[in-house]
Amino acid sequence: MIINKKMKHSLVCLTLLGTIVLPACSSKEASTTTSPAATSDSTAKSTDTPKQEAPTDISIEVINYADTFVDENNPLWKEIEKRTNTKLKINWLSANTYDDKINVLLASGDLPDLTYVDDSNTKQPRELISQGVFWDLTPFIKDYPNLNRPEMKDAWANTKVNGKNYSVPRYFPTAGGGVFPQLRQDWLDQLGLKVPENMDEFFNVLKKFKEADPAGGGKTVPFSTSADYIVWVNGIFNETQGVWKLKEDGKLYATMTQPGSREGLLWIKKAYDAGLFPQDFAILKLTQIMDLVKSGNSGGFAVSMAQSWINTEPIRKTNPKAEVLPLPYLASPNGVKFAPSNSGFYGEFFIPKKVPEAKVKKILEFLNWGYGKEGNEMAFFGIPGVHYKEEGGKKIPTEQAAKDLVGDSNMNSLFLLVNPDMNIQSIGVPEDFYAKQKKILDGRSAVKTPKPAEGLLYSEAYNTYYPDFNKKVLDMRTKVILGHQKIEDFDALIKKVKNDPNFLKMEKEINEDYAKKMAK
Repeated sequence: MIINKKMKHSLVCLTLLGTIVLPACSSKEASTTTSPAATSDSTAKSTDTPKQEAPTDISIEVINYADTFVDENNPLWKEIEKRTNTKLKINWLSANTYDDKINVLLASGDLPDLTYVDDSNTKQPRELISQGVFWDLTPFIKDYPNLNRPEMKDAWANTKVNGKNYSVPRYFPTAGGGVFPQLRQDWLDQLGLKVPENMDEFFNVLKKFKEADPAGGGKTVPFSTSADYIVWVNGIFNETQGVWKLKEDGKLYATMTQPGSREGLLWIKKAYDAGLFPQDFAILKLTQIMDLVKSGNSGGFAVSMAQSWINTEPIRKTNPKAEVLPLPYLASPNGVKFAPSNSGFYGEFFIPKKVPEAKVKKILEFLNWGYGKEGNEMAFFGIPGVHYKEEGGKKIPTEQAAKDLVGDSNMNSLFLLVNPDMNIQSIGVPEDFYAKQKKILDGRSAVKTPKPAEGLLYSEAYNTYYPDFNKKVLDMRTKVILGHQKIEDFDALIKKVKNDPNFLKMEKEINEDYAKKMAK
């Protein structure tokens, strides 16, 4: 699971063989009884049998990071339908093809009742919102207590469009997500290396991995990554998150044009030339990167913290001492620590206006159940007594959980676990591994890397022109890394981009929107 911007991050454990410590999600848990109750006609006699409402049909599209997708015959799927009195029709979209498929879906106009959008601050979703395609959910939200739980506060604030909420944000904790390096801790220990704290040390660690060949037989890949999954380097050198950097004059500038991105490019090229990345760096997909990691031959990779145990467990089948641990931070050449953070959500669910208001309320009841204690834990851990048993405050998965692919994304793609430690709550994780993860997570939480564009800044020019500018810059960057172009060619392109009238218009509009938000 990932995480470029998408990665981001929400992946959970693929195997279910150990135990997990479960901290409380909230001390202010709202009521979770939200499914339609059986009712009887007010004029009926007391001896009449109450009539059960017909299940609500809900069609859903959502991203899924699992290797194998479940269908309507899955026991957990059926149980969720039973508890919510719904009939679910779910179209899972693979993370590998999500971008292409969501664009086609949004363009088609044939939208499901719950339409998941990974990034709503792009041209298509914004146009659909302005055209009135989606419901304004603002008047309804107050009636659903679990959707208003304290952990959701930032998510609601950061997904507003012109002061209104057109979607239900999918909760995601602020710490532990984001695409960021993880390294084989057992290799560091074996070679007597300390955890790197800056980019020079990080480079030297990868170089040591290559020279020592811990995997043996020349199979070691120091760091498994690709052109699409290494943009975090730019964040470190620019000392900011996202595509905008706030400078001393109080204005935002596109990071692609900043000196930090050039320095980051030179670092990446140096590492590539040193043989620290896979040879097919330019074309590797996420699944191929994960295959390299799970083979046990990779010294590191970059995804969210949720991937740590997922990728450690399969390696331990052949190497019991294997341990993949995230880095708490990496510092820029200026000594400024960088760690990724999130905005309190990862993706949003929109409801098309073609859905009748009465059904909108039923759909919100369904989501409200998913953010209550019963629904939230069931989507992640499965059915009590079937998929896990509780011992000493721990949820211990059963063999049935593995058979039913519980915790393997799938059903918990609908409702991510509401817990600030969600990214380290992999099912089956050993207690000692969890404790190490917790310490790293706390370390990341202490690093406050700027994220000035948080809160959905909007510019029509940005949505129209930025994708093309970005593609040109990324293509040039890859060519420079591979040696097909020189750094001077990159410099010339950046100079041209910075002086392009459409680029200048884009920066102007973004700064105007930023100024409005800062004035509130």
